Amino acid sequence: MAQLDLKGAVLSLIQQAAQPTAEKLHMPDTLVVDEALLGDFPWYWQVGTNFNAKTFSWLNNVFAYNAADGYVGTNLQNFGTEFFNVLMDTRYALNATDAATLNAANLKNATVVNSIITDWTTTQGAFPNGTTTQMSQLNYVMGQVLTWGVKGLTLGQLRSSLNPMSLLPNIPLGGDQVVNDLMTYLGDTSSVANIQAAVVSANNQLAQTRANILPAPAQVTPGWMQIIFGNGQTLIVPQLTIAESTAQIQNNLLPSEGTGTQVNCSFSASKMSSTEVKVSAAGGAAGIGDIAELFLIEGEASASYDLFSFDESVSQIDIAMQFNGVTTVTPAPVSYNVSTGTGWYNPAPIQAAVAYTPGVSGYQFTPNPGLNFATNGNFGFVSRLMISQQPVVTLTFYTSNYSAFTQKIQEQSEWGITFLGIPLAGGSQSYYHATTSQNSNENTVTITMTPAGITTPVSPTDQLAYVIGAQILWPGAASP
Repeated sequence: MAQLDLKGAVLSLIQQAAQPTAEKLHMPDTLVVDEALLGDFPWYWQVGTNFNAKTFSWLNNVFAYNAADGYVGTNLQNFGTEFFNVLMDTRYALNATDAATLNAANLKNATVVNSIITDWTTTQGAFPNGTTTQMSQLNYVMGQVLTWGVKGLTLGQLRSSLNPMSLLPNIPLGGDQVVNDLMTYLGDTSSVANIQAAVVSANNQLAQTRANILPAPAQVTPGWMQIIFGNGQTLIVPQLTIAESTAQIQNNLLPSEGTGTQVNCSFSASKMSSTEVKVSAAGGAAGIGDIAELFLIEGEASASYDLFSFDESVSQIDIAMQFNGVTTVTPAPVSYNVSTGTGWYNPAPIQAAVAYTPGVSGYQFTPNPGLNFATNGNFGFVSRLMISQQPVVTLTFYTSNYSAFTQKIQEQSEWGITFLGIPLAGGSQSYYHATTSQNSNENTVTITMTPAGITTPVSPTDQLAYVIGAQILWPGAASP
């Protein structure tokens, strides 16, 4: 096996151990997650009628794949904001032939086109920044007029209507003349109806999708939800759903004794120098890194030990991690509905822009966002999580110096664990119970670190689970 960095190697070993369980949970494409910047997952997502802000903040991140070391992580970029930014860089563009055909039709009807634009600025105000060409202004007016109608109104329906005003119940003051001029224009340019419809429909969907992300409405409407913070403050955000109820997650995560799903992972740690350690497992990955990155065991009064500071003569340790209560959490962004105009997750324009072919009318990026939209790229969103209780950690040291351990680890003492830079259980220094034992025949000392568990009911802030792996949705990648 190739040698990875320390974190990549350990996460790869956990992924390998979890793969049979992932298959049973219908998560064959599970990737391990670097939690370092995120921390453990706040699984108790529903607080009354609100969505837990901590759960939302954890999920609402852009995830990227680290190809060198085989895991996904995030730099804490807000996914909703980045999705909005990509949509802002996306537009529907005509090829040269379609553009020339539409321009010719507009030139033949220059008088009414100028009237539409003049009527708009006179009655509705200035065009948005960047809407400077006659074509873009005309397309903007057509798109805005459709928003005065019922949800889902199309340019074709408006064009063919004998009573267009009946389709537009929300005409603002002064808008009647704009509509009259527009109907004249649509009647006189029926030969390019398909081109007009494609441009207006595509750009309308883009505009509507963007508006369903930013800005948030004053009250919750379809496609939006309210999150609640620990201090009771609330915020309206684009809606996410989670398939599993908090009761389902809790029952699986904290099952009755002797039941539930379990993942076991074992590997060895060999001391390479005073600062470096190598981890490896038979038939698995190997990696070298900082000793302190692998495990830190921390207690009160600033007590802190890495794996080799209990007994400096120790050079090898066997590590076993047992993940109990393995279960799933399945989040999903609410998809855009073209019929109702609600929802915000609309990857189709992005996928089309990624696959844009020069010379063909369609979506394209202007400018290019500079992202890797492919599967295992750097623009991903969590679509499913495999979570568990905090792991039981068993450390077997090859030494007979039992007193070196008992002097530092008192029987049934309480500690915190930092694993791969992740403070497990939110960094609590009393979450783990430590016990020590000795095997004189094998000259080994064993420390077993057992999580205290979660006693219900507890506040949403304290409901944290370890993330074994995740399936990632890649919005810019074509569906398989």
